[in-house]
Amino acid sequence: MESSQFSNSQSRFESIEQLDTQGATCDAFRVKLYGKLHFLKRLRPEYVGDIRYQEALRKEFETGYQLEHPNLVRYISLDADSILMEYVDGETLTQRLATHPDYFKNRKNADRFVRQLLDAISYLHSHQVLHLDLKPDNILLTRINDDVKLIDLGCCRTDTFVDTPGYTSRYAAPEQLSGGEVDARTDIYAIGKIIGQLPNHSRYNKVIARCTAQNPEERYQSVLDVRKALPSAMPKLMGVIMLAILVVVAVAVLLWYSSNQGSDEKSQPDANVPEMEVAPLEPAKDTVKTVPSAPIVRTPQKPSTPTHVEAPSAIDTIAQLRADIRSLVLPKFNQTIGALPDSVEVGGRAWYDACNAFEPMIPQLLQEVIVSHQSVPMETVAKEFNDYVQSLLTLKMNRVQTVQTNAPRK
Repeated sequence: MESSQFSNSQSRFESIEQLDTQGATCDAFRVKLYGKLHFLKRLRPEYVGDIRYQEALRKEFETGYQLEHPNLVRYISLDADSILMEYVDGETLTQRLATHPDYFKNRKNADRFVRQLLDAISYLHSHQVLHLDLKPDNILLTRINDDVKLIDLGCCRTDTFVDTPGYTSRYAAPEQLSGGEVDARTDIYAIGKIIGQLPNHSRYNKVIARCTAQNPEERYQSVLDVRKALPSAMPKLMGVIMLAILVVVAVAVLLWYSSNQGSDEKSQPDANVPEMEVAPLEPAKDTVKTVPSAPIVRTPQKPSTPTHVEAPSAIDTIAQLRADIRSLVLPKFNQTIGALPDSVEVGGRAWYDACNAFEPMIPQLLQEVIVSHQSVPMETVAKEFNDYVQSLLTLKMNRVQTVQTNAPRK
């Protein structure tokens, strides 16, 4: 497309390429400025000069320009009939679902997508911005690292701009369709609809059902509530821990049983081997000499000091067991999950990588504890081990949630 179709202020673009993706009132272009690609959203010719659509662009720009979040597209400049934005090399969620249907079947990818989407929307809400047009076509996934980029604030509502010009009926909440009052729960309804589009979304079914409740009072009241309700890596890790405990205990029981069977068999005499007759150890008669008996002098004896040492009490045994579990598990935990900053994204790649690094250590650690505490019932060792690991995970999760809740707003 020739640059003559643009205003003089936009003729400085080094290249202009119209994109296939278009909006209801705007055309989309990929432009190059100072060697860098940008995205240009421009009113269609039939709307150019119309004050209503120009004001809609101004509202979108003024709202987006004040926002700065890694999962939101950045707004750069405004012209009379166009907005210049950050160019995102990626594809919409609709396109990703069509071209790579297996991508979201990977639980890590799905969890990461959902949490990044929630982060972006939570950020909007913390700045008193309602998106009100959340849908797969307004969510981009970058080609590098598959990060979420939320776009198009054209239908947003703020404390300053209260007019909401449109919505997408498939993802619109009942109150939007009826022209009622909208709030954060209206976006939460759309979140549930979007998550429901993901393949294998069944693990989110409880979250989806509550997000999409017809009555706003029955939905989650904030995006933070949605985040807390999402399935996390911790239940999976605890399942791995319990499985490891069962396997290690079963193997230990089997080894113990086999060992006892072997020792019992060895203690039984072999019927095929005749027993040896052993003569009693008595002195020979010719070596015995008789000597006159001397008077016996008896001296009083002091009572001997008892040498019996009491066995450690059950309380001491459990205390030592807990101390040994802590000394074995804590360093390994701190090398993996504990080493993550409290600002880590739960469900993100760093979180899952740390969990996957900690998981293989669990059976070996449990086996070491069982071997070093053979006097303690294995079910007791397993319970103490499980309780301690779960307490570490819970503590880490609580610290992460506290940091995220108390993070200062930008």
